[in-house]
Amino acid sequence: MGTPGQGRVRSLVAGLGAATLGLVHYLGGVTLLVRETLGHAASAPFRRRAGGVRSFWTQAVRVGPRSLAVVFLVNFFTGVILALIGGKILLALGVVDYVGDLLGVGIVLELGPLLTGIIMTGYIGAALTAEIATMVVSEEITALKTMSLNPVRFVVAPRLLAVLVMVPSVTILGDYVGLLGGGVVATGVLEMSANTYLEHAWESLDVEDVWRGLFKAAVFGLIIGAVGCYQGFQVRGGAEGVGRATTQAVVRSIVAIIVADAILNYFLLFRL
Repeated sequence: MGTPGQGRVRSLVAGLGAATLGLVHYLGGVTLLVRETLGHAASAPFRRRAGGVRSFWTQAVRVGPRSLAVVFLVNFFTGVILALIGGKILLALGVVDYVGDLLGVGIVLELGPLLTGIIMTGYIGAALTAEIATMVVSEEITALKTMSLNPVRFVVAPRLLAVLVMVPSVTILGDYVGLLGGGVVATGVLEMSANTYLEHAWESLDVEDVWRGLFKAAVFGLIIGAVGCYQGFQVRGGAEGVGRATTQAVVRSIVAIIVADAILNYFLLFRL
């Protein structure tokens, strides 16, 4: 017979082990889904039927325009807030002209991709999970399998690839709007000339910084699409299960994006 303390230790170890195995299983499932999707995408040009291209285009049109308004709104006011806070500090130091440098690097390299990814998680990731989960509940996925049609090819691939392409595209536009928001504060509150602001914002950016931001946006898009689609296939139950799967997809995608952002910043800024 063990002591109560030993029982609590065993329970803790068992809980940690179960959580670790669950995480490994989840990551493995997402990875296998991504691998299969990319395999179908690589073989698509060699197929005679162009249905996959039409499906991809349909999903891309849905993904991009749907989130533009809220992405623009959030990025604009992010630029405003960053310019107000940074401008206050730089004004006290007598180097207020460098607010353009702050906005250029801060928006393009970090806040633009990160906020766009989080916003599109709520808009697109949730929609992907709800759509696929509804198809699972209504047995449409089972019908595809019965007709010898691969659900990954016909359901997942167009959606995941559309998100992978459109998140960086929307991020670029969001970066411009964020810089515009900072420019409004720089010219209206900090009394800078528009030329000075734009020169500093432009000169602060290297081509590598732009590509780093776009690479991060592409990784975030891959996370949104992969987690959203995978979570849709894991639904259990009816309408309640669809809602639960959607909530889990959004939460897990946001956590994964933030963790990936930290890891990418370390390697992109200090190792590459």
